[in-house]
Amino acid sequence: MINKKILSVIILLGAVAFPMSAKLNLPTKKLGKDNYYYYEVKKNETIFDIANKIGVTKDDIIKYNPSAKNGLVNKQLIFLPVKDFDGSNKNITPQKVNVANLNNVVTHIVKSGESMYGIARAYNVTESELLRVNPDLASGLKPGSQIIIPQAPASGKYVYHTLVEGESLFSLAKKYNTTIEKLVELNPGISGNNLVENDVIRILPNTEQNVVVDKDIFQFTPYVVAKDDTYQSVAQAHGITVEELMNANPDQKKLKKGKTIYIPHKAVDKQVVSTSQLSETQLEKVYAGKLDDIYSDYLTPNKNNSIDIGILLPFFASMDTKPKYARDYEEFYNGFLIALDSIGSTLNKPLNLNVYDTRNNKEITDSLLALDKLKTSDIIIAPSEQDQLEKILNYGKENNIDVLNCFTAKNDSYISNNRVMQVHIPSSYLTARVNECLDKKFKDYVLVYLDDPESDNKDIYDEIKKHASEVKHQNKTLTIASELTGKNLSKYLEPGSSYLFIPANGKESFLKKFVNGLKEAKKLRVDCDLVLFAHPEYTMYINKYKEDLMAIDTYIYSRFYMPDNQQVKDFNAKYKSTFGVAPSNSMPNMSLTGFDLGMFLVKAYAKGIVPGSKDSEYDGIQTNFDFERVNNWAGYINKSVRMVHLSPNKEFTIKDLND
Repeated sequence: MINKKILSVIILLGAVAFPMSAKLNLPTKKLGKDNYYYYEVKKNETIFDIANKIGVTKDDIIKYNPSAKNGLVNKQLIFLPVKDFDGSNKNITPQKVNVANLNNVVTHIVKSGESMYGIARAYNVTESELLRVNPDLASGLKPGSQIIIPQAPASGKYVYHTLVEGESLFSLAKKYNTTIEKLVELNPGISGNNLVENDVIRILPNTEQNVVVDKDIFQFTPYVVAKDDTYQSVAQAHGITVEELMNANPDQKKLKKGKTIYIPHKAVDKQVVSTSQLSETQLEKVYAGKLDDIYSDYLTPNKNNSIDIGILLPFFASMDTKPKYARDYEEFYNGFLIALDSIGSTLNKPLNLNVYDTRNNKEITDSLLALDKLKTSDIIIAPSEQDQLEKILNYGKENNIDVLNCFTAKNDSYISNNRVMQVHIPSSYLTARVNECLDKKFKDYVLVYLDDPESDNKDIYDEIKKHASEVKHQNKTLTIASELTGKNLSKYLEPGSSYLFIPANGKESFLKKFVNGLKEAKKLRVDCDLVLFAHPEYTMYINKYKEDLMAIDTYIYSRFYMPDNQQVKDFNAKYKSTFGVAPSNSMPNMSLTGFDLGMFLVKAYAKGIVPGSKDSEYDGIQTNFDFERVNNWAGYINKSVRMVHLSPNKEFTIKDLND
């Protein structure tokens, strides 16, 4: 036997849950510009009775008739907008975008420093595919040239889009049926709605989500007309226009004492809708004023009011005899601690430094990465060992945490992992900056290539020669098989000309073969300007050959350089007084690497600046930091390169390469 009480509850619940978009069996009337269903309350009826009877919810009634929550009176009218209950506002299953139909041609403009390998990896294609659609690439990449990126979009896969004038995040979200949040997540290189024409962005179509939107509605409150009331006086008393009041009461030509009229009030209703149902204009309204916050939230998801830095390095702290690289990491950490001590009380928020010894062990690293404490990090400093580095870089990508690769340039994860911050500029970008310097600073010089027949170690020498040939830079080649003399060199020099000598490699043994000859030629040929443009290894020989290099007029480019100045002396003294020993004299100096990074990171975070943004540029003692993304979905590289200049007038300067 069925329990009637239970049955009645089921019926009631079923009525309350009746879909809002169902058509109502009620009369309608036009109030203003819209049609409304209306229901006349019967004696002793409650809001629950009416909701059950007409097939809506209690909240539906109160939404448009707010006085109903305080009780109903006989013959009171309840209004419900027809468009919300006749199916016209019914949620429609979003139409999925067919990505094959949106397969626009993706054009990539080559940037200085990019390589064929890097571009192919960035777009997840092969180099052979790039060559197939861009046969001219066989002769090399040229900055500023356009290449076509082949793509065959498939469901659930990224597509790439070249931005054109007039496009916005809102138009792109609508075109590809995605969200503003997803566009920013996939392209952290864009900021707010500042899109750059011809830039390329990465998109994952058909990733709509629900958002809360404001909907303007009218609510109706009953009002009993008092003596001497007029439309004008009632409208003024309720802050509405006479027209709005008359439209809400079309049956009342004149107000009569004791009659009930209905006062319309504009209100805002919060509704949850899919972004796919919103127009471009509606999307823009929903996200008005929020774009910068969305961008900032993605870049700095850690909302703790603190600076949280994780350090995962193989210190082998429990071992008496440690591998050399462990001692290097220890010195790095000691330098980092000196930086924190130097900043000290100037910090305006607490700093949490979480340091872990990985012992270069995968299992230990896995267990450390499982700690909840690491997930709140602003940044994690990772070691150079390849498998450890990759593991931590992937962890950063999965948890939206920046990972600093500060010990090796031989890792290209920055191309596809937007959480990587690479301190040492990659070789292709270093080469590009050197070539830009030659084009700008030494454009009127004849390049003299000093070939070494005994060595294949040519650094970026061949790339310099190739670039100079492409831009038709004047050049000569001298093969240095034996020691060069000033007299022999003088034979190759034209009166009144300027020459830039570029050695094939950075070996000291090769330097010995030509250093005296260059110095002698400098004295003999006062009519010529002779300059040596040297590779980073020369920084190790500066003290030994300082007078010679100054006499020649030498420029040395390098990712880093530790000068012999008061700053370094003060740092070394601080290090020794703190740890009881002097720091190792290595290149790069690991303790100064830690110090410079500590100063750079903590000062940026203390100011509320994301390391990597333009405002975070920092000149260190040994290393400068000037990060930029290589594309909109890539990680950061430190594009700063130092130029050490030893001049004939005994000046010793350190500047950025293109200063």
